[in-house]
Amino acid sequence: MIKAIIFDCFGVLVTDSLDAIINSNDLSEIQRDEIKSYVTAANKGSISVAEYRSEVANILNMEYKDLNSAIKNGEIKDENLLEYIRELKKEYKIGLLSNVTSLDSLKSRFAENELEDNFDVVVASGQIGYAKPEAEAYEITADKLGVFLSECVMIDDREEYVNAAVGIGMKGIVYTGMIDLKKELKDILKP
Repeated sequence: MIKAIIFDCFGVLVTDSLDAIINSNDLSEIQRDEIKSYVTAANKGSISVAEYRSEVANILNMEYKDLNSAIKNGEIKDENLLEYIRELKKEYKIGLLSNVTSLDSLKSRFAENELEDNFDVVVASGQIGYAKPEAEAYEITADKLGVFLSECVMIDDREEYVNAAVGIGMKGIVYTGMIDLKKELKDILKP
């Protein structure tokens, strides 16, 4: 029986503007891997946001301030999804698990108390030292929610992260939009 639903932030609740920036550039596989390694290091808290963004800006041949502006201006919060989450919260524990450096980074994208009001638990990978798809990231989130892995659904836009969650016993949904999410979640939540 499902007791908790865990959402990703970027690519689900908020558009992933860094991905859009990367995809709009003609980058080699080596450059993409380099960017991924800097993002992963920042997500685990190994390097600062300033360090990772500086390195990514260099790879993209952009000014640091221009990259920051492009990221900020490209992020759009999905108010309809937040409304749906409020409905789900009446019956389920709701978590947020994001590969991000800090809770402050997440809070900066939401209105005051919006995270606290909509989520029972908010986990930033940089604060726990593990990032999706590492099993520990999911395990810590389920533990904070007070549920077993088998009682959780992980919703993420990245198939690799959903597959990792499923691989350790969670249910999973690759997020492609609200219509598909509601249908897939309804199928999983059926008694």
